[in-house]
Amino acid sequence: MNEYWEITHERAVATQAVWGMQLAFELHNLTRTQHGTLTDSLPVLAQARDNKENDLTEALAAKHDVFAKLENLAIRVPGLIDGLLDDDDDLKEQLDAIYGIDPASSENSTLRRCRQTLPLWTDVNTARAAAVPPKPPLTLDYLGVTVTVADFSATIDLAIAKQKTEAEKQRDVTNSKSALRTADRKTDRANKRWYKAWLTAFPVGTPEGDAAASQIPTEQGTAQAQVLLILSATAQPDHSVIVALDPAGGLHATTKELQYQLPGEPEFGHSTPITANQMTVGPFAAGITVSFRTRVSNSNPGFVTSPVVAVIA
Repeated sequence: MNEYWEITHERAVATQAVWGMQLAFELHNLTRTQHGTLTDSLPVLAQARDNKENDLTEALAAKHDVFAKLENLAIRVPGLIDGLLDDDDDLKEQLDAIYGIDPASSENSTLRRCRQTLPLWTDVNTARAAAVPPKPPLTLDYLGVTVTVADFSATIDLAIAKQKTEAEKQRDVTNSKSALRTADRKTDRANKRWYKAWLTAFPVGTPEGDAAASQIPTEQGTAQAQVLLILSATAQPDHSVIVALDPAGGLHATTKELQYQLPGEPEFGHSTPITANQMTVGPFAAGITVSFRTRVSNSNPGFVTSPVVAVIA
């Protein structure tokens, strides 16, 4: 199935060919050269979008690997320390707060547990160095590689950097999609303006008019974008919300957004592009009600919004 821009591009290429029959023909603020520039920009912008999407996929995979390591260490290190300490050791008190955090519930929870584990690991190493006789620093293996407390600290910093990279790559994808949609709309309008003006100047029955009528595909109208329903909105322990979307929804939409509204706000003023069938939003302040909806659109006027789903974060 063709993408939306490919349909526009096919018509633009055919328009260029027919336009070549009368090179002097021009529209207001549109020459054949200008139209050709618009036409050529579409596959270039589509490739740029695809490249940005690939970059985002790679960034997500890299971030996943780092957080998988952190989650593993966040579980194993406290358990290892717990087994080494005496029951009356003062350092045991730090373990209670650490065990209260589920590192598997979210990335933020993983980082929070790791940040609390890091000073405990450092304190344990200090105590081991002061023992008589001194004991070596605590280490453990991950995928066959020895991990020290310094490695653990660096991995925490790397995970935060990977989150930032993901956000940057997501912004690049959004911008590249926007650039392609903008060029598609301009080219589509130019195609339609030209076709109407050409057939006015060269009616069907003339060689030029017959060429346009027979060679240039005309659309029957773009189908209206279909609603993209929210299947569920589930609050997480860190007060973020996982929003599950209908995989079959949003048919014909070229722009898809997940919007939310906080208490006291008159409108759905927060929006993020929808990139998957399950989106994580937040975290939010504990106990507040967050209202979600989707908004989709295409080249037709207006937007299509879903029924609102509210959840207590």
